[in-house]
Amino acid sequence: MDPGDESRCSEAYLHRPWVEANCWGVATPRALRGGAGIHSYAMTDSSQNPLRVFITGGTRGIGRAIALRFAREGAMVAVAARTSSDLDAIVSEIDAAGGQGDACQTNMRDHGSVEAAVFRAVDFFEGTTDIVVNCAGLVEFKAFDELAVDDWERALAVHLTGPFLVMAEVLPSLRESERAHVFNIGAGLAGEPGPGQSLMATSKAGLEGMSRGLRADLGPEGVRVTTVLPGYVDTPGLEPWKETLGGAAVTSPAAVADALWDAYQAEAAPDEISIR
Repeated sequence: MDPGDESRCSEAYLHRPWVEANCWGVATPRALRGGAGIHSYAMTDSSQNPLRVFITGGTRGIGRAIALRFAREGAMVAVAARTSSDLDAIVSEIDAAGGQGDACQTNMRDHGSVEAAVFRAVDFFEGTTDIVVNCAGLVEFKAFDELAVDDWERALAVHLTGPFLVMAEVLPSLRESERAHVFNIGAGLAGEPGPGQSLMATSKAGLEGMSRGLRADLGPEGVRVTTVLPGYVDTPGLEPWKETLGGAAVTSPAAVADALWDAYQAEAAPDEISIR
């Protein structure tokens, strides 16, 4: 899509006050707030100025734990997820934890669906997004010679193209924040895959590369970008594969969420977080 082509953006979106050009991120950069990658803002009263957090894949596993971790800090949390039956539950959990929740069913493989989810989240946030967590994912271990083209394309779509679409749509809103931070949830196995893990390793390694590119492009504007590299995490997606792990350590979603919260509060944002 040509960045000047506004046909993909709804008329309502284009007339929101936070959009300066179009929904593909061609917006006037906001002034620098401190050095690239280093912020010294204080956490303000959450009731007066709550964090606004957009999470993909936020109804289960790691994404759910992150949503609830930020909710406990009084954040506004908008969740995008594929399974519609989980949406009401996560909103109720966010509200009960002390946050404000919203959710939207989203197909990360469909540009229009991602665009609609971002639009809804930004509207919920009244124009400014502080934190983006690209967490939507799938777990599938299969020997390379057993992979089909559909397997390959699905993994790349969810783990790489989906986050690209999210970032392309959310950038104008993210640039409105004085505490902007992007977290891309990668995988520790991307650096050293085991048998049957080439699909995960390839798609998650691509996400690491996207993080580096975002950091280079957005760091000078004060937007922080961190790749989170968990090992095996005890999620519903991992359950069918536990017997294949050979006794490898498995961490909890809560541990990942806590590490992410700590990184957000750090004065100098880490480029990567490894969690085992």
